[in-house]
Amino acid sequence: MLIFMGCSDQNDQAIMSAFDAYCEQVANDAKPIALNPPMTTEEVDQYWNAFQQRAKDFGVELYRETSFAVTSLFPATVTLDKEVVVISRGARLIQYQQLKEDLDEITPEVAARRMGRLLGYSPQGINELLMKNTTFKTLTSFDVKEQVTHLYYEDLEEAVAFYKEVLGLKAITETQFAIGADASIVLHAHDQDHPMGQPQSTAIALLTNQLPQWYTYVQGLGVPIKYTYKPRVGGPHDGFVAIDPGGYLLEFEQFKQHPENELFMAVLENAPRVNTAVDDLNFFGSITWTYHNDLLKMQSFYEETLGYVMVADQGWTKIFQTSPSGFIGLVDERRGMMDYADDKAIEIEWRLEDQEGAERYFSQQGGWASGGRWIEGPEKYRYLLR
Repeated sequence: MLIFMGCSDQNDQAIMSAFDAYCEQVANDAKPIALNPPMTTEEVDQYWNAFQQRAKDFGVELYRETSFAVTSLFPATVTLDKEVVVISRGARLIQYQQLKEDLDEITPEVAARRMGRLLGYSPQGINELLMKNTTFKTLTSFDVKEQVTHLYYEDLEEAVAFYKEVLGLKAITETQFAIGADASIVLHAHDQDHPMGQPQSTAIALLTNQLPQWYTYVQGLGVPIKYTYKPRVGGPHDGFVAIDPGGYLLEFEQFKQHPENELFMAVLENAPRVNTAVDDLNFFGSITWTYHNDLLKMQSFYEETLGYVMVADQGWTKIFQTSPSGFIGLVDERRGMMDYADDKAIEIEWRLEDQEGAERYFSQQGGWASGGRWIEGPEKYRYLLR
């Protein structure tokens, strides 16, 4: 007989301790629902009175599920001929039951993601389970090593001189310049795919902790300034925006401890400083801002297809880490500095450890460009993979 206030049997203690943890997570909204490990009907009967008392103490509700909704998150054998005690609050049990009713009408991946969200898993956690139990992969499965942003100019020589001599960026090649240890820009002359007059629809953030020094320096050289440096106490970030010779916006930016930046600050903590030729000034990363009509659709693409982690959520901007010092910032074009455009004077490239594996996988998924080395995302964005 189980005495739930003081279990003498070690196994009983372990079971009740785990059940308490599940109830606490639901009670504190850490998880929408929690699932007690599958048990036989006889085992659930043995613990049911104790489970009910614990649920009452925590203010949560219990449901004995004898035919658990099978998705790609877990092998079907895990719950075969077993009961699962579903721990929930409010309308979450209805949400689970609606998912169960919809299983025959939605794809396995959609079902798995709905179940994962209901269990409180992150998009990356759901991706990991899908990769473990199915053939699903994300772009990050192929090991992204570097982010490269390609920009296009009428006067390439002038642009190269600006980044090399004015900003003093470290030159990787004659036209490629490092902003972070694995984040860079490549400058090109206008071509057939990127002609003059094409909307830029992008801005480049140069991450630094030396904003006052950089601001004094670029002002002294007469670099055009679109938005001046106005530091704010208690704000999530400070910065100013300069304009390069091709009209691209350069956002010199420093992020600060703030609820929306806590993960981002941890990611940036040990980012190597990349010295420039300007006195003791440096950068340690880059955000390529892209502007969108449907921000949530782009967020889903970055999380579910590409597999990147969101490190900062500013509401109308979502910042994803794509390489150790490279980031993409998705921006709602209604509030950002630039407007959305179908044609874009920008290309985004990620360099992979396993480029051939990525080509095979995305070709099978129908997302690999025929004769090219890129995948196409929503809103006519093209991502080069090398």
